[in-house]
Amino acid sequence: MLRKAAKNVAKAVTFERMMFFPDILVTHHCTQRCLQCSIPLAASPAKPFMDFNDYKKIVDLLDDHGTQGFVISGGEPMLHPKLPEFIQYAASKNFGRIHLLSTLYGPERLIERAVHAAIDAGISLSVSFDGLDEVGDTVRGARNVSERIKKSIGYVKSEMERRGKRIHCAVGVVLSQLNVHQTAEILRYLEEVGWLTEVDVYRWQSQSQLENDAMKFKDTKELRAAIELVKKSPVVLTPNWLLDMLPDYLEGKFEKYCPYMSLPTFGTKVFIHPDGSVKSCMGDAFGNILHQTPEELFKSDEWKMQMEEKLRCEGCVNTCYTRGKVLYPTSMKEVRANWEQIWNR
Repeated sequence: MLRKAAKNVAKAVTFERMMFFPDILVTHHCTQRCLQCSIPLAASPAKPFMDFNDYKKIVDLLDDHGTQGFVISGGEPMLHPKLPEFIQYAASKNFGRIHLLSTLYGPERLIERAVHAAIDAGISLSVSFDGLDEVGDTVRGARNVSERIKKSIGYVKSEMERRGKRIHCAVGVVLSQLNVHQTAEILRYLEEVGWLTEVDVYRWQSQSQLENDAMKFKDTKELRAAIELVKKSPVVLTPNWLLDMLPDYLEGKFEKYCPYMSLPTFGTKVFIHPDGSVKSCMGDAFGNILHQTPEELFKSDEWKMQMEEKLRCEGCVNTCYTRGKVLYPTSMKEVRANWEQIWNR
């Protein structure tokens, strides 16, 4: 970890671009069909899962590159037949953090296998919770979603207690016109669970998002009221300054902030797909990590073209990328506010 940190500092000083905390999509297949998600549409019968040897090569490259950690995601990573081996290999490399992003929705044997692997390896785990009852089923495109996820969350908690070993667990909530009226009830449940929560809003101008009229906010009045509830919740980790940006973004009243440009070392978010192709927030793949090193990828003509596209775009507010703004605040007052909120969480 110290070796990686030294590389991070060297790259940050020279504003060199790097894969600080990428996502590795081990499959495009999923157990749900969320209204806003395009990832399952990319599933290929010819390459349904990332090859284990390819995965090891990618992890080794990231380790040498100075990557501090990564997300194992999909699709639904529980569907990968070698998920426990993937988790174990990542944990053996002493990254700063390995995170499993799952729906925790599917056959019990797959849920149990994934939970056991995460706890055994001591990696973190998060799950989405986007609505209760029929609303949850509509948004996530599956049946009995909220009840089954509640059961899975209960299983994670009971397994940690049984084993006497805790891992960091979190929840992601995406507010939309379909579920915003359930905000108070969703927060009440998550406060009972006690897991830290990230809150975002539905948008469709990004790599993996589909445009869905039913999810679009008709206006931001109801959203602003919901965000006031979110800001008061003791389990919400998303900083207030970012929450306040969300309705402003939907109304087109926000200042463009792009970590790809302002925070190249730590804010260049990339997504590594099952075939090794690498994508950013927009555009097609700009290379393949199975054939190019991370350094070579960021020197490619394809990457330069994507940066030109990012310079031209109107900007977005994405809680995955924009949090890096805490490192580049606009005033000392914002410095104190940012760090006080993080400390208090």
